[in-house]
Parts: sequence; structure tokens; C-alpha cells
Amino acid sequence: MDSIKQKILIIDDSPETIQMMVEILKTSYSIIVATHGEKALQLAVKSPVPDLILLDIMMPDMDGYEVCRRLKANGNTQDIPVIFVTALGEVTDETKGFELGAADYIIKPISPAIVQARVKSHLMIRGLTRSLQFVNNELINLNLFLEEKVQQRTKELRYAVYFNSLTGLPSRVSLLKDLDQACYTLAQPPEQGLALLLLDCTRFSLINNSLGHGIGDKVLIAMAERFRNCLQSGESVYHLGEDDFGFLMRGIREETDVTSFANRILHTFAVSFQVESFEIFITARIGIVIGGAGYSQAVDIIRDGDTALQKAKADRTTGYYLFQGSLHDAALKRLRLENDLVIALKREEFLLHYQPIIDFKDNRIDAFEALVRWQNPQRGMVPPMEFISCLEETGLIVSVGMFIFRQACIQLREWQAVFKKELSMSVNLAPRQLSHPGLLADIDRILEETGIDPKDLKLEVTESGLLETGTHTVDILSALRLRGIQISIDDFGTGYSSLSYLNLLPVDILKIDRAFVKDIGPQGEHSEIAQAIVSVGQALGKKIVAEGLETAEQVAHLKQLGCNFGQGYYFSRPLDAKKATELLAVGQIPKA
Repeated sequence: MDSIKQKILIIDDSPETIQMMVEILKTSYSIIVATHGEKALQLAVKSPVPDLILLDIMMPDMDGYEVCRRLKANGNTQDIPVIFVTALGEVTDETKGFELGAADYIIKPISPAIVQARVKSHLMIRGLTRSLQFVNNELINLNLFLEEKVQQRTKELRYAVYFNSLTGLPSRVSLLKDLDQACYTLAQPPEQGLALLLLDCTRFSLINNSLGHGIGDKVLIAMAERFRNCLQSGESVYHLGEDDFGFLMRGIREETDVTSFANRILHTFAVSFQVESFEIFITARIGIVIGGAGYSQAVDIIRDGDTALQKAKADRTTGYYLFQGSLHDAALKRLRLENDLVIALKREEFLLHYQPIIDFKDNRIDAFEALVRWQNPQRGMVPPMEFISCLEETGLIVSVGMFIFRQACIQLREWQAVFKKELSMSVNLAPRQLSHPGLLADIDRILEETGIDPKDLKLEVTESGLLETGTHTVDILSALRLRGIQISIDDFGTGYSSLSYLNLLPVDILKIDRAFVKDIGPQGEHSEIAQAIVSVGQALGKKIVAEGLETAEQVAHLKQLGCNFGQGYYFSRPLDAKKATELLAVGQIPKA
């Protein structure tokens, strides 16, 4: 007969984490689960009580600290070992857990081996503790020994929390603690200023990738030693992780004190680092925030320091950047925009406008390009330039892009049914969409749902976007062409155009960027680049579309050069579905 399995209570509000924990432990232990604090406290007192508790810190109704406090206050559960399961960002609060009586912690993302080892270790300790009531003094001494080991482990963990194990410098947790104390001091007379400087090494990953992490670690150790040696009274240095460092100045009087310190730090990189047989040169950027009475929390200062650091990394004219309040306002505006876009997708606030593409052979509409618009309830019609880049950077473009593709296919099917004529639709694909593993499956599903013939679709990808997504893109584009979909390079001529590059890509159409069209004059002046693109396209058997046409002279000259199609305000602005339908019904366009 099998022995009774030890009982473990898992408390976590994440189904994914619970499932993973259960899979790791279910073979060896009896598992019970709670997804919130109140339920956990009820299960913890049910007989037989759990032998061990795995407890998440961040939960919506009652956090892990409060659950642990109540467990330790209850005589029936106070002896159950509690192991906190926390994300790396929450390690800063682990000392609070130890003060509440936690036995240990496990860092997310969880490692099965670590979970099994920690659970096994603490269950063993609990078993030994229970048996002390029935054994002799020799086992009692063993228990004391084990308690000493636990205390030693706790001491080691405390050190690991407050100091970086590689360089021995104070860690991010120490910086937060010191900043909180400094913020308290700011509010007390006499008024004193402080400054936080956040440093990031430029392309440090190149050292690890080329010379190995062992060399990279030695460089960081040498870097930390240089930082220590350049400090003066009232200045502290912290190793925040990897190649990120922080510096704290207290009692500053002038802004120049801070900028002088920043230059002193940057000067430590003037001499190369000699590690083993390698001479290594490193550059760095520093974000600076000067704190005054307006700051009351450490996290606010670090937030603004991070903002300044990102600005310093983007602006390469100087080695440091001093935070300005407008940066915070811009960050808040960006955050609101991201939130509004998520809501817009859920509420289907996006809609399509359609711009006709004209076949120069017969001056008739050959296709429409589907262009996304955002109808915001408060702001009205939001210009694409204000939100497209945000969609791409956040990844929302993947979902929005499929919404656009589906709506464009539905509209094309409706037009084809009404007008009984050949008509195609161009839809843009962003680089993030090309990299998305579900792209082909999503397109196949929409084609099946809408009944659109793939040959009536053109997917437009930007030249720069192709370079971003790499060789994987060739396979994706080839798979799309096998379905009969035509591929068009949008904004052609703005990237790294070459014959070998074009031969590599499965492309049908080149769209001349409007930048090479807008300056073409009445006599064809300033048309050299457009002419070169047409020549390249013709040599490779590609169709050519000119974008941004605004004058009859531009249209006439591009026709003369051999361009196949045209698009621009000369023919029509992008139209909503109703007006585009009216344009199709009339069937007339201006003639050059």
C-alpha cells in the first residue's frame, strides 16, 4: 500500500502558473489549489493541514504578504512553511516576506528543478521538526543545526537581495531603499537636493556574444572598480543588473555639480579595459534626474531616470541627458494612446478608407488600397501618423492588421458582386505581421470566410520592413505567392534597393515612393530616380505603381517613362466605403 502523499497548497491567481506547478509536483505530492487569499485561508485550516504552501505575492484581493501574516497568526497554520513564488521585479520586497515568517522564495519564471528541490528541502525540514517531539537530544541538536543552516541561507538571500553577486556593489533593491530614505530627507529642512544617474553601456551584448560571458563579467568587475575609485563624498554606485549601473548624489547645490559628476563617470571609459589578451573599448550613456521636494517616492525618480536614459541613448550628440518634465508628459500621453488603441480594437473604432489605383492603359480603376482610419469618440478622426507607429511598436498591428485585411476582403467581395468587373484590393502588411507565426493561417481563414479569390489581392510590404524581418520573410512571401496573392514593395527606393536584392524577393509590383514623384516638374525635371526605378522594374519584369501623383504633368511624364499604374490626390483622396462605391459607379477619372 502506498504511503500517504504529503499535501501542498498552491496559492496563485495565474492559471498558467498553477498548471505548471501542478505538473511539476503532482507525481510526488497531493496538491490543492486556491486562486485567491480568502479561499487559501479556508483550505489551510482544513484537516489535515498542508505540509507546505507555495504562495504568489501579487494577487488582486489580498496579496501574498497579508495571506502569510494571517497564516503565521493562526496557531493551526503558523508552523507550515511558506515559500513565496515571485517575479524578478518583486524580489525587492522579499525581505518583507522573511520578516513575516516565509521560509524561502522561488523566482518566476519558475524552474521545475528549483521548485522540486526547494519543496523537497523544506518538507524535509518540516518533517524533522515534527519528529523532534519524539526523538532524543541528539536529534534536537540536529534540528538546531538545521535551523542554523536556514538562518545562514536567509542571511545569504538577504545579501543576494541587497548586493550584486558579481561586482559586490549594492543592488537595485539597495538603490530603492536609499532613494526612499533620500526622498524622506528631501521633505525635511534644511532643503537638500539629490540626483540619480542611470548608466547603460552601449552594445555591451556584443562583448558577451563575441568574446563570451566570462570576459564580459570580468569587464563588469573592472568597470565597477573604476566607478568605486571615482566616487567622492556623498556619492554612491549601484549595480542594477547586467551592464546597467546607478549613481546617487546627495546634498547637491548646483546642476553643474551633477553634470560634472556625469562627465567624471564617462571619463572612466576613456581608457580601454584590458581583460586577458583583449583590449576592449566601451562607451556609455547616462540619464540624469535631479530630485527635489516634488519627489516623494523612489519609483518616481527611477521612472524619470529611465526616461532620461532612453533619451540619452537615442540622442547621440552627448553622453548624458538631463530629465525634463515634458518627457514625463510625453510618456503619459504615449501610455494613454496605447490604452486608447487597445480599447479602439475592442470597440471596433477602426474603419477603412479606399484610394483608387489607376491603370494607365485605359484610365480606369484597377484596384483600391485599403487604408486604416481611427474614429475616436472623443477626438474624432485621428490621423494615421498619430497612431500607426504606436500600433507597430506595441504589436497591436498584428490584430488590427487582420481586422483591416478581413474588412478589405468583405468590401472587395461586395464591389465585385455589385459591379461585375475585375477589381483588386491592396492591403499593407507591417514588419510585425510578417514576423507573426500565425500570419498565413489567419490569411487562409479570412480568404475562406469571405470567398475572395487570392489573385484579386495585393499585399504591400515596405522595403525597410523587409530588411527588419530578415530571411524568414522570403519564405512567407513565397508562401503567399503560391496562394496566388500578388506582392508589392511599398515606398520603393527609400531602402537598400539593388538588383540582387530584388531577385531574391518574390515580388510582383514596385511602388515608387511619393518622395521621388512630388518634385517632378512640367518638363519632367527631377524625374531621374523615378526613371531609374521604372527601368529596374521593367528589366526584372515587375509592374510599376507611382504613388503621390498630384498634377497632370506628373501623370503624363510617368506614363511616358513606362509606369503601369498611378495613385494619388490627382485621381482621388482616400474615400470612405460609400464614396468609393459612388466613384466605382461613375467609373470616370481625370485624364492626364
